[in-house]
Amino acid sequence: MSDFGILVGRVEGAVDLPRLLEEVGETLGVRLREMPEGSRRFWGELGDHRVYVNDEFDVNGVDEPTEPYQSHPYEIIVDSADDVAGKSIAVRLYEAMKGSGEYQLILLNEGLFLGSTHFPEEEW
Repeated sequence: MSDFGILVGRVEGAVDLPRLLEEVGETLGVRLREMPEGSRRFWGELGDHRVYVNDEFDVNGVDEPTEPYQSHPYEIIVDSADDVAGKSIAVRLYEAMKGSGEYQLILLNEGLFLGSTHFPEEEW
């Protein structure tokens, strides 16, 4: 079992959290709910898989974030017991978001670099 993650920033301006949640939900067909109330952490179930959207500043308690977290304040996590299915879900979401041209994205597997729309692998 491994987690696949997508670090999310915007090409221009700040990430609009409600819009991000809507896009993730529509792309994957999942309803995201806040956990706990006011935490800026969200989750939803997609069959046997869970999808989380976290505000990196809030979740990791970082006062002065460094790159890439400074320019990618949100993380989407696909948690699945099936690595093939988890990767498939994460890549489908990554490609859909990449196609919009709105986001700067970094695709990870257990913290290992898998790809990015803009961030050089050698800087990871």
